[in-house]
Amino acid sequence: MKIIILEGIATSGKTSIKNKLADAFVEKGINFSIIEEDETLMPILHNTDKQVSIDLLTTVISNALKEEKDFIIFDRLFFTHIFKTKSSIEDFKKIENLIKNQSFLAFLKIDEANIPERIMYARQHRDKRWDEYVSKKGSDEEIYQYYINQQRHLLDLLKHTSLKYKIYDTTDMEFKNVANEILNDF
Repeated sequence: MKIIILEGIATSGKTSIKNKLADAFVEKGINFSIIEEDETLMPILHNTDKQVSIDLLTTVISNALKEEKDFIIFDRLFFTHIFKTKSSIEDFKKIENLIKNQSFLAFLKIDEANIPERIMYARQHRDKRWDEYVSKKGSDEEIYQYYINQQRHLLDLLKHTSLKYKIYDTTDMEFKNVANEILNDF
């Protein structure tokens, strides 16, 4: 079993790339499953307690590993939890150790100058609940800065992870190309 973890800020292309990977796996007849962020993040979206996050992720990963699949795709896993709980990679070593030998982390990065445009577009086109959630972060400028700071922090986490990873630039939104690159790199 191989695991692909898609990490990045909101609007970085995780869903689009996940869908492209799924299409490629279906086309090749590869047995796979997708663990959505509804399972890895949303049940405890506002959580700030690292142990709550670790417990949730341990359960999600354990359940996923029981499946007899060639590939598992995680749409987010633990980087956002680290950011939200103000923790470190070291705090989440248990999570890394559960998946270390079979995982590849694909970090999706947007050029910082393009983050405001992406967030603005998403606020207009995603469902109303997402816009309401984002609006709670403050003014437009505060929202943009939040996501810029989050991406910087997540990129810094990469320096400390024991997982194999690569950064993919998704600024130009060429998601099919990025998905193909991920498959070639892994």
